[in-house]
Amino acid sequence: MKRFPALALITTVALAFTGSISAQITVDLELDRSLYMAHEPITGELTVVNRAGQDLIFGDSGGLNWLDFNVTDSQGYLISPVSGREAERPMVLSAGQTYKHKVTINSRYPMTTIGSYKIKASVSFPKINRVFETKTIAVQVTDGQPMWSQIVGVPQGHPQAGSYREYSLMTYYHGARAKALYFRLKDSDSGMVYRTFPIGDYMTLRPPAHAIDPQNQLHVLHMTGPKAYKYTIINIDGEPIEQKNLFENERSRPELKVSSYGEVTVTGGISEEQQKTPYEQTEFHRLSERPPGLPNP
Repeated sequence: MKRFPALALITTVALAFTGSISAQITVDLELDRSLYMAHEPITGELTVVNRAGQDLIFGDSGGLNWLDFNVTDSQGYLISPVSGREAERPMVLSAGQTYKHKVTINSRYPMTTIGSYKIKASVSFPKINRVFETKTIAVQVTDGQPMWSQIVGVPQGHPQAGSYREYSLMTYYHGARAKALYFRLKDSDSGMVYRTFPIGDYMTLRPPAHAIDPQNQLHVLHMTGPKAYKYTIINIDGEPIEQKNLFENERSRPELKVSSYGEVTVTGGISEEQQKTPYEQTEFHRLSERPPGLPNP
């Protein structure tokens, strides 16, 4: 009989502890955009705030994932996660700390079908057997407008040498006016998409120039704004290995040139560093910079 009051006290303390923590943990999910191209990474940031007054441990539930997502398609059907995905690493969130975690939703859930989706994040806290959910976010997945494509062979020395891949350039509206140039890489036989990503803003005044060098790397030069251009080199794995901004000047504008040996270069225009240099520094020189032997003025 004497044990019941003690048990009731423990239960009351536990409930108070649970209610206190529940009220002081907040989670929020924000995506980078609401419109995405098919196969493009759907990225965002999860924020967890600990106002419970004590350190909290997430991910100590026997290997179960402390972070999960609820993704539904336009018909309201749940989308199953991809198999073999790794669980999030355990996390210790100190009292008063805010934790921000970058997430890529479609690396966990297949979202390649054109249409609308609803996404909600869930954070599990096993110590109090609670799950904290974010608000639901709606996103739209569409595809871009094809501009150009080319099938290339994977060169010798690569693990998949002898196979073929397809480069594609597409345009896509991020909003009512913002237009971007996109790159996509896929397997030419299976159609499997390896990568899709924006190269940069796109101004339609001039079409993008493109060329493939002897290493089967793709070179793209496109207009991003008034007198502004972007030069990008993409390797056979769809990785941008070089990217720089170029500008027109009074004499010329950037142009893509291919030599008789297939080497690709950019001529004309000026670099971003030169564009930022004041005109007086590029056109005029100090007396101390005069070549020796010239008569004094």
